[in-house]
Amino acid sequence: MKYLDPKADLTFKKIFGNHPNRLRNLLNALQSLNEDELIQQEQYLPTTEELKISGFTDAELRAYDKFWDSVRVEKTLQYDSYQQGMEKGMEKGMNQRCLEIARNLLSLGLPVTQITQATGLTEEEIRQMKL
Repeated sequence: MKYLDPKADLTFKKIFGNHPNRLRNLLNALQSLNEDELIQQEQYLPTTEELKISGFTDAELRAYDKFWDSVRVEKTLQYDSYQQGMEKGMEKGMNQRCLEIARNLLSLGLPVTQITQATGLTEEEIRQMKL
């Protein structure tokens, strides 16, 4: 049997997170219960207890924890890599924009010193554009 972890499942949180009555009403609607048998309140078991109930041995439980630890590490590395890529892309885009502005200012005849102040580019970079 597969257990739902309401603390970790994003869809569960979106649907029921701030609305415990929704979950209670759904569970009551799905079961054929008498009025006196209806669920009045819900209680969440910690994830570890759910796994023990499911019949996992201690070794299986450790392997399960190790697996999810590795998944979290992998997701963190992916996110970090994504962030680095975004930063590099933004930096490259900003540099391209500075070069465009410098070309426009050169075409207007502004002195190199003023262009370096306006764009942050070096005088050497601007002189190379003149060539």
